[in-house]
Amino acid sequence: MLFKSINKSKIKGVFMKRCVSIVSVVLILAVAFCFTSVPASAQVKLRFATFFPVSHPNAAITAEWCKEVEKRTNGKVKVQHFPGATLTSPQSQYDSILTGVVDIANCVLGYTMGKFPLSEILDYPLGYPSGAVATRLGNEFYKQFKPKEFDDVKVMYFHAQGPGILHTRKPVKNLDDLKGMKIRTFGSNAKMMSMLGGSPVAMPMGDAYDALSKGVADGLLCGYEALKGWKLGEVVKSTTENYGTAYTATFVIAMNKAKWNSIPPDAQKVIEAINQEFIEKQGKLWVKMDQDGKEFSTKRGNQVVKLSAEENQKWVTKIEPLFAEYVKKMKEKNLPGDKALKFVREYIKKNTK
Repeated sequence: MLFKSINKSKIKGVFMKRCVSIVSVVLILAVAFCFTSVPASAQVKLRFATFFPVSHPNAAITAEWCKEVEKRTNGKVKVQHFPGATLTSPQSQYDSILTGVVDIANCVLGYTMGKFPLSEILDYPLGYPSGAVATRLGNEFYKQFKPKEFDDVKVMYFHAQGPGILHTRKPVKNLDDLKGMKIRTFGSNAKMMSMLGGSPVAMPMGDAYDALSKGVADGLLCGYEALKGWKLGEVVKSTTENYGTAYTATFVIAMNKAKWNSIPPDAQKVIEAINQEFIEKQGKLWVKMDQDGKEFSTKRGNQVVKLSAEENQKWVTKIEPLFAEYVKKMKEKNLPGDKALKFVREYIKKNTK
C-alpha cells in the first residue's frame, strides 16, 4: 500500500510539472504572438502607384521598396504596389497624391511643368555623366535648398535617369541633320530641341513607341535604358551621343502628408532609413539599365554616332541661352535660380570623371 501511495504521488507530481510546462509554453507563445503580429485595425495600408510597366526594372525596385517597408516595420505598414499606370496617369501622379487617389507615387517633375520651378534646373541639359550622379544630385539639391514647392507632400527620396541623349530613325551626325526632325521631348527639353533646330513633340514615354513606329516622331530624347525598358530600340536605328548636352529626368517618390502622419514614429524612422538605402540602389540601377539598353540596341544593329569635341561644343553653345532664361525666370519669382544653377553645375563637374 505504501508503494502504491508513493507511486501515485510521483505520478501526480510528474503530471503537475508537465501541466505547468505546457501552460508556460502556451503563455510564451501567446506573448510572442502579441509582439510579432499586428492587428488588421492597427496596420497602416498604403497604395503605391508608378507608371512603369510591370516588366520594367523601375517597377521591380519600387515593388522591392514596398516589401522592405512591410518586412522592416514588422507589418505595421503594408504597401500595395500598382505598376503600369493602373491607378493614375503619368501626368497626374503628383496631383493624385494630394487628392488621396494614391498614397505614394513615383512622379516625374517634367510632367508637371511650372509646379516645381526651382527644381526644373535638375532636368536641364547640363552634361550629366550617369544616373548615379543625377540621383545623388537630386537628393543633395533638396537638402541644400528645401524648395517650398514640395511642402504639400512628404518627400521620400529623389532619383534620376542616366544621360538623356538623342535616338532617331536615321543617323544624326551634326546639327544640320537634326534640323526640322520631329523629336519626342518633355518638360524643359522642348526648348532645348527648338534651340538645336529640331521640332519638339511633347508626349509621355508610354506613347513614344507608337509615335516612332508610325512616323509621328522621327526620334526622341531619352536615356539608353529606355531602348530596352520601353523597347524603343526596336523602332529607332541610331543613337547620337550628344553628352555635352545630356539632360536627366528627375523623379520624386512622394507621399500624402496625412498618410505619412498616420504612421507610428518608430515605423517612420525605419522607412526613412530604407529611403536612404534606396537612393544608392536606384542610382546603381539606372547605370545598369543604361548599360543593358545600349547593349540591347547595338545587338539589333543600331548605329552609335559619337560627336567630335568640336561638334559637341556647337550643341552646347546653341543651348546656353536656356540657362540665362532660367535664372531670369527664377528671379521674377524671388527664387535663388543663380545659386541653384551654380550648385548643380559645380556638383556635376566635381562628379564627372
